[in-house]
Amino acid sequence: MRRRFKCDPKWITVRYPAKCAEPNCQAEINSGERAFYYPGDKAVYGTRCGHGEKAERDFNAHRIDEDGF
Repeated sequence: MRRRFKCDPKWITVRYPAKCAEPNCQAEINSGERAFYYPGDKAVYGTRCGHGEKAERDFNAHRIDEDGF
């Protein structure tokens, strides 16, 4: 499996209120909630709307493609 890099997305606990980065969503993400975070873009995808799980699946699929399995 591919090494991890500092700009790889990860699950975080949100410190400040934010909005889901999905273009047509804009759901509120309250502080203390879990979200999937892309450090390079500073994009946050929420769990309440389901986009966090989708973003994680998409990233893992791209990661597997890079590994060549």
